[in-house]
Amino acid sequence: MRWVLNIASNYLRVIVGIAVMFFLIPFQVSHLGLDLFGLWSLIFAVVGLFGLLDLGFATAAMKYVAELTASGDHAARNQVLSTLLVVYTVLGLICIALVAILAGPASGWFALKPDQAAPFTLALWLLGGVVAINFPASLIKAILIGSGRMHLVNGIELVTTLVNAALIVILLQAGLGLVGMAIATATTMLLGPVVMLPLTIRLTPGLSVSPRLFAPARVRELLGFSVYFFIANVAVLIILRMDPVVIKTFLPLTAVAVYAVGAKIAEYTYLLNKQFSNALMPLVSLSKGAGDTDTVRRILVDGTRFLLAIAVPFVALLLFYSEPFIVHWMGPDFAESVTVLRILLLAMLLASVQLNAANVLGMTGQHRFVAFAMGGSALLNLALSLILIQFFGLLGVALGTLIATFLVEFTLVVPRACRDQGLALTGFVRRAIWPTLPALVPTLGTAWLLAQWHPISGFVWIFLEGAASALVYFTVFYWSGLTAAERDLIAGKLRRRFKSRPA
Repeated sequence: MRWVLNIASNYLRVIVGIAVMFFLIPFQVSHLGLDLFGLWSLIFAVVGLFGLLDLGFATAAMKYVAELTASGDHAARNQVLSTLLVVYTVLGLICIALVAILAGPASGWFALKPDQAAPFTLALWLLGGVVAINFPASLIKAILIGSGRMHLVNGIELVTTLVNAALIVILLQAGLGLVGMAIATATTMLLGPVVMLPLTIRLTPGLSVSPRLFAPARVRELLGFSVYFFIANVAVLIILRMDPVVIKTFLPLTAVAVYAVGAKIAEYTYLLNKQFSNALMPLVSLSKGAGDTDTVRRILVDGTRFLLAIAVPFVALLLFYSEPFIVHWMGPDFAESVTVLRILLLAMLLASVQLNAANVLGMTGQHRFVAFAMGGSALLNLALSLILIQFFGLLGVALGTLIATFLVEFTLVVPRACRDQGLALTGFVRRAIWPTLPALVPTLGTAWLLAQWHPISGFVWIFLEGAASALVYFTVFYWSGLTAAERDLIAGKLRRRFKSRPA
């Protein structure tokens, strides 16, 4: 039951984040203007790159906490966490040094106007300083997730998302502009760990973290695992955060703002799809430790099928409604975002297919392959973006992401996971991918017929017609994408749930 709660809370957190983004971005653009909104996107991209200093230790912390909690070895768990506390403190100090360089002598790299330089520097110090503090504080989150309490983390992060949005609105209305957004974001970035700390202490038996327990041998052991996830994290950050930097190199800040709208929707789509596999990651590690290869194989096949049953209709309907969505949301000035969004959505769908495959490989000893595959995808993405932007502008950057995702993540990671688990690739496609596709035909047909019956005139109709079309998808998928045993299981649970309700 806890795994179901973790998955459900993952999706709820991201859905709330999407809803907040939907209302917040137009508000930010109206108060900041295109240039300053583009500058904020650039700042956020630069601050996101500071996350590279994590070196993959966050994933290692979650893995070791999960395994050592399951085995009951509290002493080893405390030693790992204490070692990471010292390591993260050092990394935080390095982060502060990098902020000082980027806000000082290296600030000329961004070719900012004089009136943009001051808010850029202040926002960079605020957010970079909080990132540095959050390196050691991230252990609090790792303990909760590793012990199977991801739903608590999700609940707290959901609340901080809402608080962040409220603070941004208040401070922008007060006229604080970009600096106000930085203050709001920095405040809520600190809020999460502060709230999680007492919960972690109360819910983790035998927890003791102290620099006295630092063990140099543990650093080498953790690095042997984390360095490969560091490469994968670098890849993700390049894919999600480097595009604004590339665009700013060749185009004005207004182009960064236009691209950021489409990219933000695509990013949240990817993050929404990723929640299913994220929640299953500790289960893969636990199953591997217990020698339960059948569960690992089911996570690869059935987990991918259920993940795509959510991702496929969501992406397909976003593709269908992308033009009216962007125009009604941001206005005609952002029309160029539509094509960018469509290309990036296709890339995110291909990336979603390999999410469970990458987790299964990473948590069963194939983390080196995953790291180098993701790293290769990111470098290819960056190289293609730098080349194609000179010929196709913003569309070239989006095409770089799509091509790299297809050539590396989709065509390399999935086949490798299938071979590792003793599955034929054709069998994986037949059992995990194909069952999610037939329901698309009546779904998109319904969306088209509804649009003909009532042309889309606002978000209410996008939501209503999209919801009706999604209902068609899940109805058809229930009969065409699930096995008879799965339908019986769902029907039985529903019958028991309704019978248990008081009359």
